[in-house]
Amino acid sequence: MGSEIHLMRDHYHAIYVVHIAHNSDEVPMKHIRPMVIMAVLLALLTSCAHKAVPFNPQPDRARRFVVVQTTHGQVAGFQAENGLDVFLGIPYAEPPVGRLRFAPPQPVAKWGYVRPAYRFGPTCPQSLDEFEPSSLLYQDEDCLSLNIWTPGIDAQKRPVMVYIHGGGFVEGGTGDPLYNGAHLAKRGDIVVASVNYRVAALGFLALDDFGQEFAGSGNLALQDQIAGLTWIKNNIAQFGGDPDNITIMGESAGSVSVMFLMISPRARGLFHKAIAESGTINLSRTRVQAARYTQRFMELAGVKDVNRLRVLSASRIVELEEQLLEDAGFESDIVFAPVMDDIIIPANPVKAFEGGAAAGIPLLNGTNYDEIRYWLLYFPSLKYVPTRMLLSFAPDIKAKLGDKLDTVIDHYHKVLPSPGFSGVTFALATDMMFRIPHIQVSDLQSRFAPVWMYRFDWKSKVSDDLGACHAIEVPFVFRTFDSPTRYQIVGSDPPMELSDTMMNAWIAFIRTGSPNSTGMQVWPVYETQRRATMIFNDRCVVQDDPDKASRLFYKGILY
Repeated sequence: MGSEIHLMRDHYHAIYVVHIAHNSDEVPMKHIRPMVIMAVLLALLTSCAHKAVPFNPQPDRARRFVVVQTTHGQVAGFQAENGLDVFLGIPYAEPPVGRLRFAPPQPVAKWGYVRPAYRFGPTCPQSLDEFEPSSLLYQDEDCLSLNIWTPGIDAQKRPVMVYIHGGGFVEGGTGDPLYNGAHLAKRGDIVVASVNYRVAALGFLALDDFGQEFAGSGNLALQDQIAGLTWIKNNIAQFGGDPDNITIMGESAGSVSVMFLMISPRARGLFHKAIAESGTINLSRTRVQAARYTQRFMELAGVKDVNRLRVLSASRIVELEEQLLEDAGFESDIVFAPVMDDIIIPANPVKAFEGGAAAGIPLLNGTNYDEIRYWLLYFPSLKYVPTRMLLSFAPDIKAKLGDKLDTVIDHYHKVLPSPGFSGVTFALATDMMFRIPHIQVSDLQSRFAPVWMYRFDWKSKVSDDLGACHAIEVPFVFRTFDSPTRYQIVGSDPPMELSDTMMNAWIAFIRTGSPNSTGMQVWPVYETQRRATMIFNDRCVVQDDPDKASRLFYKGILY
């Protein structure tokens, strides 16, 4: 091929241009300053941490490019300064635009040139969010791409980890510096990949009632993830990875995705192990709920058929999403979420786990001690709202509690050492939405495969209010303390020893199916007789059934 590779220019070179608004007059003034600050911070971080990915349209011709032949054509990544070979923005499906909007992902057409893979692909269209850095990056519907970090283009058959990003199914993307796979790949001698997928209405608008071609449309995002995993399964050997040793991993909505992929018949055989951080099968919709939200979305849009939806601009789609989410209030978590459709995922996920749908898939999963406190970033006044008043805005949770609300509140006043004004609210919501559902899945899956459970207790140094909140563990696993997340929820001087322990455990699991590694206490497999749980903190220790009181209390209420 010669000493110089001529790369065809593509439309991904503007990936770090901040997309301030879909239209210039659509951004509330209160959001402008945080966005500008975040944009500057992202620019500084990416220019320091990703010097191998230039901002100018033409690649650095002095940089060593690495070419790999895939099933669809050649891609050119680059060799980073740490010696890794990096490939960014590889398309795994056709752009889901025009007639392909609201359609299942289609195989990407083959190309006959060396395709550049040195920039992240666009983020799926979404609302701007100062606490979701990827939302501040370039957005476009042509977002079905993946990224790969590998220690070498060779025949070593390294273990593979595929990361599925979070964002509540309404935002997020792999361009977030928090998900940089370089440290894990280098430290563990593993191949790390990450997959973009459609979010919000583009990924979860259930249109099954409009014809057979839309069957399963309420789970397009999961279909995207399956398409990405299929591409990786078919191609990862060319990147030094082992297609027979793939672990999927996700946090928040990514964790929910992991759990559903474990029991989806369409995903069977595409991966072999799973890591699920802070999210499980309770975050899902029935067909009836999904149909109701679709009807409301179309009413807001003023349309009655899918063809009219397909001609709306992406910015208009995002506007409608914002309206629908605002109308839903505290129930917004299930406006756009997986649908129990019995097509992509089982109609009864609990029964699926109970019946062994994920048999043979080892699972590492857990939660953070103060999950719900993360939402104080968006709603600081939550800490002043009494539990009963808050639940009046969350009818789904209130319905689950039924006539046991007073009993539940009394329970937390007994078990919490100092609940304070809002402690009951945060503990109740954390248990109901995160911890108890994770324990339930661990109980069920441990009958069919090895399970390891953890709880992350290390507390934020940014604010005492945040505690060990949602997402705080992610930079400890990826070693991405140069990301905005550190300044938002972690704080200065995070303990590197804790990060070392977690990275080693995650890498060990990815490599072998067991998180036990040198230098840490033996982490026993999870069994219902003991429920051994690793507590990650300044000192990492195993506790048996650490949440026993709440687990027993909610039996018969939640499951």
